Amino acid sequence: MKSLAGLFTTAAVAAALTLGLGATSAVHAFDEHESTIDYRQGVMSAIGGNVGAIAAVVVDGADYGDNLQMHTSQLVDLSQDIPSLFPEGSDFPETDAKEEIWDDWERFEELASDTREAAEALHTAV
Repeated sequence: MKSLAGLFTTAAVAAALTLGLGATSAVHAFDEHESTIDYRQGVMSAIGGNVGAIAAVVVDGADYGDNLQMHTSQLVDLSQDIPSLFPEGSDFPETDAKEEIWDDWERFEELASDTREAAEALHTAV
């Protein structure tokens, strides 16, 4: 007899496969920029979530200090190549990405590099 965890894992895998197979045709319907924008928004949301969690611990005193290394590690990984998330042609207004990104690309790359370096420094400090 399978354990409850084993049954849950089997059910979760089956559900993921079913959803994945059903979504395959929808994914192919997205053009290159739509899928890039979706990915970019996911990464940027993950960065925001980790920053929010870190702030909750450091600023607000939430009792999750043991998780700081995990959150800072994720920030380092997520910020490795932010400019690649903003390719030419993915500057649609409905994405909430600022026009300044493409208007002053060199400055954006500089800020992205600063962000990566700050994430690395924070992770080292933690």
